[in-house]
Amino acid sequence: MSSNTHVLLARQPIYNQNLEISAYELLFRSHSQYVIEILENIEVDNELIEALTKAKKQGSRLALDDFILDHNSAPLLHLVDIVKVDVLALTKLQIERFAKVFIPRKLTLLAEKVETHEMYEFCKGLGFELFQGYFLSKPQNIEGHAIPDNKLVVLNLIAKLQQPDVSAAELTDTLSRDPQLGYKLLKLVNSAAFARIQKCSSLQQAITLLGFRHIRSWVTLIALGNLEDKPLALRQTSLERAIICQKLGEKLGEHSVFDYYTVGLFSLLDAFIDRPILEIIKSLKLPTTMVKALMNNQGTLGLALHTAKCFQEGLLDNLQIEKLESYGLDLETMNELYKQSLIESDAQAESL
Repeated sequence: MSSNTHVLLARQPIYNQNLEISAYELLFRSHSQYVIEILENIEVDNELIEALTKAKKQGSRLALDDFILDHNSAPLLHLVDIVKVDVLALTKLQIERFAKVFIPRKLTLLAEKVETHEMYEFCKGLGFELFQGYFLSKPQNIEGHAIPDNKLVVLNLIAKLQQPDVSAAELTDTLSRDPQLGYKLLKLVNSAAFARIQKCSSLQQAITLLGFRHIRSWVTLIALGNLEDKPLALRQTSLERAIICQKLGEKLGEHSVFDYYTVGLFSLLDAFIDRPILEIIKSLKLPTTMVKALMNNQGTLGLALHTAKCFQEGLLDNLQIEKLESYGLDLETMNELYKQSLIESDAQAESL
């Protein structure tokens, strides 16, 4: 890719009914993806029908985007496999009608722009099989509920890990009290994702070889992944965001790359704990620079976080291009960093 190429790539996960990542939609500044997506405003004529029929015979799957049934779109129904429904643009009654019309036709319904857990549950109940949106990254309804004991334990562990004066002995002792946590940490450290010549056989050795900051980040990630009411897809999203922030931090400077990683990881704590992010931040007693980044995208930490969110949410036009370029982060460099982040996060997710 040449330096003057104005194309950015991002991917968005598509979840199944079990909130496992079923596929990814690949987004460019010019729209493109593996499943051929037919946009809602395209004119349906014989030429289009012939082209889609040929693609179908060659093994392609077809999806209708933001579908509205009318005389223009009706001829496509016998060809397509997936119908994408923009739930933000419709009432619940209209969404229900879509389900009643298309599910009996053996078409797969994909609910896109799902912004809340409540909408996910509603569409799932109607028979939608695939879901796209940012509902996983938001806390569920928590009014009138205390933090459950299992989440309180995790939050207390994270708070202890963030204490600047914690010693290697204290950290080892904390991890030793939870055999499952210690086992998963050693498994991660010794996995192919971190290919090391010297294998770690004890927690003390892992802490000595890798240092506090690495261990703190990974223990936090593993502990969050142990929350049984949260899908693994949320942990993968969190890991991906943390690594994107870390890669950006290598270019932005000013702070440790571990601080960038931590900001990315902690930006989704509210979705894990189901508490407002400000409440969680106060309990962790984070540095002011991290608080400003998490709350208002301020500073270079905030710039990295905002950029990571833009890539994950496919909002490439919202990138602060001029500011990023002032740090040497042109489009080509960001594309490469993003690609590296996806490779690393996918590898690490498999090892967790």
